[in-house]
Amino acid sequence: MKRVNVLKFSLLLSALLSAQVFGAVELKLGHFAADGTPNAIAALQFKTNVEKRTNGEVKINVFGNNALGSPPEVLEQVMIGAVDMSLSGQDQLAKHFPFYDVISTPFAFKDYANADKIIDGDFKAWADPELAKKGLVHLSDWEWGFRQLTNSKKSVMVPADMKGMKIRTPPAFAYQAFVEAAGGNAVTIAFPELVMAMKQGVVDGQENPVGTIYALKLYETQKYMTILNYTYSSMVHVVNKNSWAKLTPAQQKIVAEESAASAKFARKTVRDEESTQLKDLETSKGIIISRPDLGVWKAAMGPAWDKVKAKVGPDNFTKFMSIVDKNSK
Repeated sequence: MKRVNVLKFSLLLSALLSAQVFGAVELKLGHFAADGTPNAIAALQFKTNVEKRTNGEVKINVFGNNALGSPPEVLEQVMIGAVDMSLSGQDQLAKHFPFYDVISTPFAFKDYANADKIIDGDFKAWADPELAKKGLVHLSDWEWGFRQLTNSKKSVMVPADMKGMKIRTPPAFAYQAFVEAAGGNAVTIAFPELVMAMKQGVVDGQENPVGTIYALKLYETQKYMTILNYTYSSMVHVVNKNSWAKLTPAQQKIVAEESAASAKFARKTVRDEESTQLKDLETSKGIIISRPDLGVWKAAMGPAWDKVKAKVGPDNFTKFMSIVDKNSK
């Protein structure tokens, strides 16, 4: 009898252990940040902390540096459920949610603190239910940063200096509108092809945050940089709603908290590194950095603002600008 009880106990224990192993939820996270950069490190922090806090019941498999495809492809995979979650650019979301282009309105944000306040507050409250309509759960916004201009030709101080220059942009409407309003020619090149395009001289310049310019070593082909902070971009952490539903409420809480913690880490790291990177670019890499008066640039943005308004609709544009005004006092 005792042997039977022992056998039953062993079988029960084995079943429980098997249930724990096979009951683990595995989530695939895709992003486009290069290995070793703040967002890539933050993604690994997210993975580690979620797995630790859920005792391995939720596993995060991270695929960075475009391993699952281009940024637009990865977001589309999340929307159909082939990938569970992504860190997607605002510009990629705008292809499925046109109103998202408002956030890239040139010179809408005055600084990082202002961007954080708007994106984490009123804009998130606006965006969350809209993303939910197409099956996305919006967790948090990580860092990409304020975008700067580089080129291989000359110092650019005023928009007229950009006249005729071919400037690479991602397939992002608002960024193209900025380049065209300033007098440049916007050329769309996908992010994975950016470095090669610079080396081959396909275009004269490009625009990206300092950290991206530094990480991709764009200074090897781009001698001139102009600090414009013309628009702010983030990596939006979104999850497919069906993948989210696989988690218990307690697990969802942990995932949401760790997403927010990694967003905070990414922001702090990117911003802390920017000043160091700028100094190194100027002193060690031979980059000529211009810091122009932004007044003339803002004054040239009328055509860009009109294009954004036409694209997103007057009501959405007015709503966003009222949010900006409310949070910029």
